[in-house]
Amino acid sequence: MIDLEKGKSLFTKYVENYDMKNEKINLKYHHTLRVMDFCRKIAESLNLKKDDVEIAMLTGLLHDIGRFEQVKIYNTFVDRDSIDHADFGVELLQKDNYIDEYVSDKDVQKIVLTAIKNHNKLKIEDGLDERMMLFAKIIRDADKLDIFDIFINQELRIKHTDSHISDKIYNDLINRRTCHDKDMETDMDRMLRQVGMFFDINFSYSIEYIKSNKLADRLINNIIEKNEHENRRLNDIRNELDDYFASIN
Repeated sequence: MIDLEKGKSLFTKYVENYDMKNEKINLKYHHTLRVMDFCRKIAESLNLKKDDVEIAMLTGLLHDIGRFEQVKIYNTFVDRDSIDHADFGVELLQKDNYIDEYVSDKDVQKIVLTAIKNHNKLKIEDGLDERMMLFAKIIRDADKLDIFDIFINQELRIKHTDSHISDKIYNDLINRRTCHDKDMETDMDRMLRQVGMFFDINFSYSIEYIKSNKLADRLINNIIEKNEHENRRLNDIRNELDDYFASIN
């Protein structure tokens, strides 16, 4: 139903319209391919049929297509300072029916576009049917898994040595809530937004990947190492993460 090799070729051709030497463009291109593979692994872990695995992978391939124009125009990945990259990606795919080049089935297009629209939101929109919800959750998990890997492996930078955790972000994390962009006040808040993502994981494959690679512990340890001013609160958050992962399968 979906020719994924053709899709990857089309996507690569699209990205080549941008400066591949730009670190941000290059990062998002390779992030996309890894997310596509995470989508495959999650879908296969759920024993989905082949056609549905392909839908999940296509969603992974196209989920960040709005990022490249965002970088070109605004030179940032921060949506609140530019555009909502998911909404923009949906618009781009709908413009001149560009999505037809990746898949012709209108029902599949609706699934893919809905999942893309919801992949970066604080929570998935209400009113989706079970099938729509499934693919929205797959791309959200897949995207987070690669973001965790990226964030852990890159050098963490706190611009100000007196950076602190705002009360709102601290309370969200202690109460196992994801954090909203609009609540970010400090550099520490922006770093800890990644930690909040651990509380919005949907599938056993994702949980096992996080546990087996010790992603939560490594992430919070990296942050603690970079900041001596908030060790008490950071350790509170780490303890909450430990309890959370001990309580889920």
